[in-house]
Amino acid sequence: MIKRIQVQQLRLGMYVHKLEVFWLKHPLVHNDMLLTTDMQIQIIAENDIKEVWIDLAKGRGPDKAEAGDGSDQHIASCTRGGMYEEIGQAQAICLNAKGQVMGMFSDARLGRTIDTGSTLPLVDEIGGSISRHPAALLSVVRLKTHDDYTYLHSVAVCALMVSLARQLELNEEQVRRAGMAGLLHDVGKAGIPLEILNKPGKLTDTEFALMKQHPVIGEALLRKSGGGEDLLDVALHHHEKVNGCGYPHGLKGNEISLLARMAAVCDVYDAVTSNRPYKSGWNPASAMHQMASWEGHFDRKVFYAFVKAVGIYPVGSVVRLASGRIAVVAEPGDASLLQPKVCAFYSLVTNQTISPEKVDLSDRFCWDSITGPEESNYWQGMDLNALWMAPVA
Repeated sequence: MIKRIQVQQLRLGMYVHKLEVFWLKHPLVHNDMLLTTDMQIQIIAENDIKEVWIDLAKGRGPDKAEAGDGSDQHIASCTRGGMYEEIGQAQAICLNAKGQVMGMFSDARLGRTIDTGSTLPLVDEIGGSISRHPAALLSVVRLKTHDDYTYLHSVAVCALMVSLARQLELNEEQVRRAGMAGLLHDVGKAGIPLEILNKPGKLTDTEFALMKQHPVIGEALLRKSGGGEDLLDVALHHHEKVNGCGYPHGLKGNEISLLARMAAVCDVYDAVTSNRPYKSGWNPASAMHQMASWEGHFDRKVFYAFVKAVGIYPVGSVVRLASGRIAVVAEPGDASLLQPKVCAFYSLVTNQTISPEKVDLSDRFCWDSITGPEESNYWQGMDLNALWMAPVA
């Protein structure tokens, strides 16, 4: 959703769609950019720009107190309070994490060693956010741009690995190692030519063969940097499949370590649910359904634990109810993964927005149910950020 705001409402984490000026020529400020530094906001303000257009699908929205007519907040009153407080912290974590991952990739491209131990504070921050509100950081990190993808994908996989490790009841040290492995799993892409890594279309067979070398490159980079064997193993084997059809070594079943089997699930889930220049990301519920159907791809025990950790209908998913209403998932269900708490906001019967209604699908008196994920362009254009970010009334 594209929204016009006053310049004084600009905040870090917003995605500037259009500046509505032609005279500003500056290397740090332009159309289609994520605001990551205070300097960018200062430059815009100093150039007598009064209003800008921001893209809410790619970045944060205005602060609640400045959000305008209050219509988004009316809908958002269905959502959980802790989510709102955590979103702001999650945005700050993602901005910091993006810079740190970019730095690691830059060091790797220049042939420098990577200080894997320096990732621990970031992993702990991500783990803390997951503990406070599991859905907040995962919701924020899904808002990737094309330029951000390689770096924020690593952050997303880190967060997913932490969630999955806790679901599998690994001890806290193992949880941290899982998070580090997720953050570093794709570092080998630093050795792939940028014209292939950032290609906006499908790779040729030759390009894909080169891309498939990134696990080997990553393992070599981490070995040179003195990374632990578990981190090297995940970098090398996160594309293996339990049926032996993966790469680079065609390992089967338990020949693949637990961390690598976990990374395989987390890596694919974030990849298929992310928007790319050549395809739109899958709805999270559709992704879960499709991944469950890939016989021999994932360790089933690990995959089922992943579903429990993330939810079949993650917070922020838009779903269609049997009553003909459209709703956004506000909280996981207490009793069943198939019965989350949702906020209904649109009627397919009347083709009109409706007064937002909280619905607990696990309530034994509830007559409604989810019939499937909803992917209509109408609600894809709505301010779902506001739904995720506002407190319960």
